[in-house]
Amino acid sequence: MADTATKKGGLRALLGLRSSKEPGTRRKLTKRKSTITFASPDPDKLDSASISTRRSSMDSASRLRPASPQQSRLTKAQRAPTQPRHLLDKDTGERKDLTEMMHALTYSEDLDAIDEAYHHRDSLEYDPSKPDGTARLASLSPELWLRVAEYLSPLDVARLSSTCRTMAARLGSLPYRLLRDQSNRSDRLDFLLAMDKKLPRHLFCFPCAQWHLRIQPGLESLRPQNVLNPLFECPNRKNAMLPPPRIRITEGRTLPFAFVQLAKRHWALGPDYGIAYQSLGRRWKEPSFPNWAHSTAYHITDQGHVLMRVTSQVFVEGGLPDAAKRNLLFSRDEYTPYFSVCSHWKAGELTSVPKCALDHIPVEDSGANKLDLNLKNRLVAAPVPRKPAGLIPTCGHCKPIRRCPCCPTEYLFELKTAEDRSVAAANGPGRFRLALTVTRWSDLGPARRPDADREWAAIAGTNSADDEYDSFAEMGRRSINGTFEGAFTDTVPGRRIVSANPKNVKEDEMGGGGSSFGEYRERVNQIGEWDRTWELRHRVFDYSLFHVIARSGKSFV
Repeated sequence: MADTATKKGGLRALLGLRSSKEPGTRRKLTKRKSTITFASPDPDKLDSASISTRRSSMDSASRLRPASPQQSRLTKAQRAPTQPRHLLDKDTGERKDLTEMMHALTYSEDLDAIDEAYHHRDSLEYDPSKPDGTARLASLSPELWLRVAEYLSPLDVARLSSTCRTMAARLGSLPYRLLRDQSNRSDRLDFLLAMDKKLPRHLFCFPCAQWHLRIQPGLESLRPQNVLNPLFECPNRKNAMLPPPRIRITEGRTLPFAFVQLAKRHWALGPDYGIAYQSLGRRWKEPSFPNWAHSTAYHITDQGHVLMRVTSQVFVEGGLPDAAKRNLLFSRDEYTPYFSVCSHWKAGELTSVPKCALDHIPVEDSGANKLDLNLKNRLVAAPVPRKPAGLIPTCGHCKPIRRCPCCPTEYLFELKTAEDRSVAAANGPGRFRLALTVTRWSDLGPARRPDADREWAAIAGTNSADDEYDSFAEMGRRSINGTFEGAFTDTVPGRRIVSANPKNVKEDEMGGGGSSFGEYRERVNQIGEWDRTWELRHRVFDYSLFHVIARSGKSFV
């Protein structure tokens, strides 16, 4: 037993451990590693044996402690400085204070503004702690309330009547009589349009000035003009004297205001209120002139304005005479352009721009003698088109973007190489041809009321003379094409914007660029043949014939 105790004591001394019976020592063992802590003993009870034992224990612990690794054996993470370099100033070596930077990232002027926590007395929010004011309103006689209503507008009278039952009983049928009056139509529209959020399955009819139940909620589709496409049961849907508000897109295609209203309601209120504006896009070919191809796209800005882009394209050749250019660009029925235009296309230089672009297409002679005065040889030597190589340069007249000064509409005329899918061979000759591309961008406004929205009224030409729209003053340096194209791509047309009517010419029906139609009428009146010439206007397609008559001074029967 003594030998066993001696062995245990030697092992403890070798490990640097003391017996718990010895004074002045305490052992503490943990799961991870063994640590030895020494309690401060009483200095009166220390003896030479305990001091020597304590020194031997400390020596043993120092021998068992793992040696620190050498600098060459440290990993890259261990050799890294305790402070990252981007937190240390490269000049002074001091640690940077990132407090100011973190405050700058999280600073918001709106959140840091001092707002009052309590409600002001003049606040319009409902306070349940306040007493009900119905009794105070009912204390006044109906005659007195009718006297007060005489100083209010019909819209304010209708709003006052709809506040509570007491006011509806006091005012009686006066608000309804005022709103039914045709002279107060604008107030009636404002009062009824305020119910938009409460009627998701209805759509407002502007000819009737009332809400109608939608026939196919969420399934409305934009169709051509010659297709009857009712959106709701309206008694005036076939009444030609009360047409619904719409604007012209191209020949035989219109955009009713009801579809713009559905797209705006879907964007602002939710899918139950209308249809997505992406569903309004269409692609079609001109039925009367199938060489023209059209496509439309729409977009709604953050401010709630509906933007429209119409792209028209036709394959062209060089060396066209003036009559061929007119047949290519204008319809023979109403003498309106095949491409999309606003209601002010007759005024200014808009129609002369595509003609100028067609003149830049290169042509070559057939090889006959150019100096031969013989008519037969001159006809043989007529210029023939040749395939252009690369981009076709244009001049300063047809290259810039044209903006209509009377409405928010912009035009761009380009000569591009496009693929002709009518050619059978995929890689055969003539598969890629030169095409004239006309792009129109228009801002249709907030789509609330066709008569009150200044943008829609200006494009449709229904605005009054007192409310003329100046696009350059309204938009300034902003561009409709940049806003529209910037919503889909990073590239926008890099063209300068000039006015489509720089000379402020009114109603230029002669095809653009020349004198106004009034000047031609004055010239024809001088020769006394205005009546017969006006009859001829409806039969002759070539409008330049008026110019010939006015210049020659001869009568034309």
